[in-house]
Amino acid sequence: MRRLIVIAIAALCLVGTGVVAMADDAMKSEMEQMKSDLKAEKDAMKSEMKAKKEEMKQIKKEHKAKIKAKRDEMKAKAKSQEDAVKAAGENLKSSVPSIPAPAPAPTN
Repeated sequence: MRRLIVIAIAALCLVGTGVVAMADDAMKSEMEQMKSDLKAEKDAMKSEMKAKKEEMKQIKKEHKAKIKAKRDEMKAKAKSQEDAVKAAGENLKSSVPSIPAPAPAPTN
């Protein structure tokens, strides 16, 4: 009977250490899985931020180009109006007859 109890206790001890070892392995693999998940999530966030930054750069670039085009358009419009005013001034000069200067008043 005593031998049976000793064998049972020895078997329980062997099985107990095996269970602890298996639990440790399972815990290690779970920790590694969590670490790899966190790394993948971090990498995804980095790439998302990089894409967002590139998108913002592109939007800023387009806005800058739009403003430049508008400024160039306004300059061209002002230039054409200035040219029109000059042409109108030239037309007025040529259409107005020249009037002789008044004679000076006699001095006594």
